[in-house]
Formats: sequence, C-alpha cells, structure tokens
Amino acid sequence: VIDDATKEYIVSVGNELEQKTGAQMTVVVIDSLEGSDIESYANSLFRQWGLGQKGKDNGVLILLSIKDKKWRVEVGRGLEGRITDIYSSRVMDDIAKPLLKEEKYGEAMKKAYSVFADDVAKEYNVTLEKNEKVKVPQKKKSGGGVIPAIIFIIILLSIFGGRGGRRGRRTSIWDLIFLNSLFSNRRNRWDDDDDDPFGGGGFGGFGGGSSGGGGSSGGW
Repeated sequence: VIDDATKEYIVSVGNELEQKTGAQMTVVVIDSLEGSDIESYANSLFRQWGLGQKGKDNGVLILLSIKDKKWRVEVGRGLEGRITDIYSSRVMDDIAKPLLKEEKYGEAMKKAYSVFADDVAKEYNVTLEKNEKVKVPQKKKSGGGVIPAIIFIIILLSIFGGRGGRRGRRTSIWDLIFLNSLFSNRRNRWDDDDDDPFGGGGFGGFGGGSSGGGGSSGGW
C-alpha cells in the first residue's frame, strides 16, 4: 500500500526528528480493524510501544486502516499543546483525505507526516533538513461567527434574568464540561503481520507512551 520510497522518507525524517528533539513519530498501516474501534486500537499500540520519551510523552502515531477507510492521529500528552485535536483533524481532512479518496495512500501519509514532523520540530525550536515543506490551508474566517452570538445571548440572559428574580439568587448561565475520552485496551495481542509500522526509532524500546486520547479520528 505504501511504496518503498515513501517508507524510506518517513524513516529518514523520523530518525532526524528523534535525534534533534527526542520525540518519536511513526506511521502504522493495517488492512482492517476487525471490528475494533480505531481509537482503542491506536491507543493500545501507542502505549504498548511506549512512543515518546519517558517523562515527556512526546510521541505521535498516525494509524491508517485501509478496508475500514479510517484514520487516527494519536498524540502524546507532551505534544497535545502543539498538535491539538482540532488541528490534527484539519490537517488530515484538508491534506490527507483528498489523496486517500484517490487511493494515493503513500502520498497522503508522506504529506501528513511532513506537516506533523514540522510542528514537532517547531515545538523544540529546531529545523529538519530532510523534511519536505507542506503548506496547511488556512482556516477561513467568517464575518459573524459563534462567539458574537454567544455574547449576544449572554447579554439577553443577563438582562431578563435579573427581572423578577429573588434578591441574591445567582444562576449559572453556562456549564462547560471538558470530556477526555479514555479508551480501554481491548486487544492485548497484536499480530506483527497485520501491522505495518515505519518511522523513527525502534519499536518496543521507547520510554513514553502516555496518551489520554489526544488526537483525532476520521474517514474518507
């Protein structure tokens, strides 16, 4: 599915990234999830291989399931500030997805890997000589937007909420709940013939592996 030239490129960039930053990023291509959800599958691989440095948890895993037409970007806790859920989803949707639809799996993974490798390098203030530059399309700005609407609603609630109410009573307008989905590991054994990993470093010898479900998932 992934041509040798692309594999060599990813391994080369991954090794340079690890040498300069200590961060470890890899790509895994599988034939099928066989009924598993891609979040649990990716998180289990991430933890099993211990991607990233111990104490820094600076690993990134890009998982591609061909028959399921699904992808997952799993990000270690140490890089969640740089590669956010929304950002990783936008990179995959805008850059990889169009190529995946055309079954250009190698090119899709190469470009996505290049973008994320550059992001990690910027986090550590280094430059990757072997990495190709891929421009991420800028998100279009809308004229109105959600924030002005929310402010308008809050103003209305503040005005009408103060009329006829009991003195001293306070009502909470918004309760913001942030949910971090922690997926249980449902698969304890992995068939080496089913997984096709390539990237920086050697598998099984990493020291990180802490991921609280950060990243994004999607399909094509």
